[in-house]
Amino acid sequence: MTTIDSRSIDPAFKYAIAAEEGGEGILKCFACGACTARCPEMDVHPEWNARVTIRKAILGLKDEVYANEFVWICSAHYRCLEKCPQKVNVKEVMNAVRNQRLTDERVEDATGTPRNTGMDPSFKYAVADTKEGKNLYECFSCGTCTAGCPERELDTLYSPRRVIKNVVLGMKDPVYENKFVEICSSHHRCFTQCPQGVEIPKLMKAIKTLAEREGRQRPPTPAKEEHGKKA
Repeated sequence: MTTIDSRSIDPAFKYAIAAEEGGEGILKCFACGACTARCPEMDVHPEWNARVTIRKAILGLKDEVYANEFVWICSAHYRCLEKCPQKVNVKEVMNAVRNQRLTDERVEDATGTPRNTGMDPSFKYAVADTKEGKNLYECFSCGTCTAGCPERELDTLYSPRRVIKNVVLGMKDPVYENKFVEICSSHHRCFTQCPQGVEIPKLMKAIKTLAEREGRQRPPTPAKEEHGKKA
């Protein structure tokens, strides 16, 4: 049995989460486990456990909750909400946890303005609000898209799963700099195999559109790079 060190507990943590938009449901959870039993992420990795994550948050184990990858990969399939007797929206609670972490990690810049370090929490919303990116939240990081992607045979770093995960994390710069966004084609193997029906090429198009709107310099495709070397 794991011993909890009382010095590592933040008793106000659950209230901070509950104060975030969508986080109020955390105070209604009584750890029955219905959410975990219905969660498809559990099939991918047993440590992605909604019940345990919420329970740790209620106990005030902030560091352990922040270190849990489930907080970032929880998706919007809402199977947990359908079965929860308390109608706790786990997705919204995880969003609230992420927002609270970003608040905790803010630092002041030279002008004294609080800024997040390395992440843009609004990025995923910008992608999901586009016509092509509307099913972003359906992805639960199973990796089926990456396993069947022919571009991955060219370079093992070409991973649609990694791009989508970085979008959800708010890692805008790594997403815009990822060459897979440029070379993703419309063979639709990922779409036909994805259990959630996520259309990867459309998501990549949404990302490219946002990059253009922001005036970002998009990375050259491998073909363009090779052409440049020959020149």
